[in-house]
Amino acid sequence: MKPLPTVQVVAGLSSILGGGATLAAVCLALWLTGDGVPRGIVGAGVFGAGLSVGAALALAGRFARRGEQRLDSLAADIERHKADNLELPVLVDGSDSVAMTRLVRSVESLWTAAAEQISDLRSRGEVLQSLLESSPSGILVTGPAGKIRYLNATFEALVRLRVDPVGHLPIEAVRVAEVQTVVDRALAGQPSTDVPCVADPYELLLQAAPLADGGALVLAQDMTRFRLAERARTDFVANVSHELRTPLTAILGFAETLVEDRDRLPADAHPLLDRIYRNARRLRDLFEDLLTLSRIEARRGELPIVPQQLRPILAEALASAADLAHERRQSFELRCKRSLMAPVNPEALSTIVSNLVMNACHYTPEGGAITVSVAQMDTEVRIDVVDDGIGIDPTHHQRIFERFYRVDEGRSRRKGGTGLGLAIVKHMAMASGARITLTSTHGMGSTFSLHIPR
Repeated sequence: MKPLPTVQVVAGLSSILGGGATLAAVCLALWLTGDGVPRGIVGAGVFGAGLSVGAALALAGRFARRGEQRLDSLAADIERHKADNLELPVLVDGSDSVAMTRLVRSVESLWTAAAEQISDLRSRGEVLQSLLESSPSGILVTGPAGKIRYLNATFEALVRLRVDPVGHLPIEAVRVAEVQTVVDRALAGQPSTDVPCVADPYELLLQAAPLADGGALVLAQDMTRFRLAERARTDFVANVSHELRTPLTAILGFAETLVEDRDRLPADAHPLLDRIYRNARRLRDLFEDLLTLSRIEARRGELPIVPQQLRPILAEALASAADLAHERRQSFELRCKRSLMAPVNPEALSTIVSNLVMNACHYTPEGGAITVSVAQMDTEVRIDVVDDGIGIDPTHHQRIFERFYRVDEGRSRRKGGTGLGLAIVKHMAMASGARITLTSTHGMGSTFSLHIPR
């Protein structure tokens, strides 16, 4: 085999061993190429080159260990200052290399940015904590497993706790069973609104909603004072209505007697007598409606509901309205299958439909049409009271069921209404577990629909 040229061998070995081993490369190349260099010189050169390489490796190891120590020191400084505060520690060392200095500067920059973000988060957390603790509503938060993670001082004051609540299920820590009920619903993805409960001596209203992390949020509002005020108002209205009804009955009785014997009175007294009699009847109707509302509110709960055939109840409720429709030459029709049944309270259903149909008769012109129809759906039974009367503009729909709210004040008074009929309808529907809706356009008639869950 032909020996390689010396220059090529030297170049190759130099690239492998590096510039610090050039002497070894030259000697070894001469020896390999057989150029006649004494072996002693070659051996000395190789030995010297080995020492050079060893020194270089030792120096590289020293630098590596020093770099590791510097990194360990840097990490220790960061950990120590992280545990104490967010102030930027002195990380730069004058003996650092250029590369190490760049690394330290990058760490300082990241430290400053992180410290600002953490400070901002702490500030927001303090504000949020202050808001939660000063909230007039009780707040309870659970984790995905339903165990309590947090509750504020208001919630703790409203309910009696059995144990330290954090880490326990609501049923284990809170003496109000409804709290566990709304938490279970929220964990299942079903929000709860306006769930009443009693935590003696407080009357609470619970609301619950699922959280993004799978937990639940519960709000408890103290309704005690509102309930007391509402009861005081209801009792006052009921007592006043009852007390005023006695003298009103006497006035109405005397007015009826005078109306029957009006021929014995002067002709110019007839209009005055008619006005007295008409307004006495209106006052009687008003007191009756107020007492009806008071009785509904006094129940403070849902009415008893049982499956009933609807047609007999509706036919009885529509009897008086049918007479009025006949007097006004209005067509009147009831569409309901005899076998159709629904879970209802007969008294509430009769009152609701009677009020709706009487309203339809009053606000439908003579010769108009009124229809009461019942439809069975998959999840509900719907009773529609439809007329082709004057209709109600959509701007009034949200307030039409308020007490004493009138779309047309003058027209309502001329019709003799009390302004409480639709309020009674709404409260009766709510108390019987149903709901009432309105579809109407001014001049195009109205449809009041009672939705009864099946």
